[in-house]
Amino acid sequence: MNKEQVESVIERKTEQLSKEVLIISPEDNLPQDIQAEWLTQLLSAMYVEHGITKRRDSLLRDIASGNCRLWFAMKGDRPIGSAALVRQSDGSVEVGRAVSLENGVGGLLMLLAAQHHMMNADSPLVAEVRVSDEFGGVPSGEATQIVCFRHLGLNPQAAVPAFNHGNPNRQEMFVFSSSQLIPCGLSAFLPEDRASRELLLRTAVAMSRRSFGGDLSIRSGESTKEMKWTVADKLPFSVIVPDRAGVKFEMAIREAESSSQFTLVPLGASPANTTGIMECLNLGFVPCGFDRNRDKDGFPVLLLGKLKKGTLLAPIKIVSGVLEPDVAEAIQGIDRRFRGGR
Repeated sequence: MNKEQVESVIERKTEQLSKEVLIISPEDNLPQDIQAEWLTQLLSAMYVEHGITKRRDSLLRDIASGNCRLWFAMKGDRPIGSAALVRQSDGSVEVGRAVSLENGVGGLLMLLAAQHHMMNADSPLVAEVRVSDEFGGVPSGEATQIVCFRHLGLNPQAAVPAFNHGNPNRQEMFVFSSSQLIPCGLSAFLPEDRASRELLLRTAVAMSRRSFGGDLSIRSGESTKEMKWTVADKLPFSVIVPDRAGVKFEMAIREAESSSQFTLVPLGASPANTTGIMECLNLGFVPCGFDRNRDKDGFPVLLLGKLKKGTLLAPIKIVSGVLEPDVAEAIQGIDRRFRGGR
């Protein structure tokens, strides 16, 4: 990330800001319950229904612990925008929770939050970047794309329809992105089956190849090991992982889909897991890209996702020029697969 460029954009956006707008930062020590109330109001105003608004107790705990640090824009006596830095379990910090009820406010707050992180920490800055078009009264994610990809220079690593909100309730496509490239390590082993390998190359590999801190080496592998699985998480979406004491994949999927519209499988691309990759593909999972972290053995972690049958998926819109053409094409291809296309 270019600190000087970020500072320049902040200065320009601040000059364009109405004199009636007041920026409130974490250093202003706004009471925690007011922060939670304002964020809930903003998310409800923007999205009607949002996962965070359903978990107020969790939000209050995150604010109290310092895991969620919030920036607000006020106009008169009401909040009109927000952004946050949210500490993640792997040590990275997410810039998100961005809402803008007036043009330009949310982007400025995101940049202020990102600038604070750059000045005070060395950990990666990550984001879940909306690439949805305007749909059902909810604005598009174009402004967020410009902030994250053009101004912050985050690296896109996976395209995932992970989160749902709005009325009608629908899933939306997000691009998982990071300021840090995926570390160098072992090769990614893909199944020898030609059709499966070509699908993975067109989607996940094309999506993530530029985001590796060195050339992504691809090799072929074959395993006959039967895999068992378990549902490791159910909120905000289901996550299925390998587990020797687990159950058959179909049973794990049924359990996952009883709780969530979207299911994610993070799977180390090791020779032993090529059977698992094939099982995912055969049961309709879509290759989405690679995780920002490698697995404990040093293999890249392939992300595969599946939408529950009948789930509404909002259309996508990618801002022209913010991503390399091959990455934008890969996102569009992944989106088509989730819609049942090829």
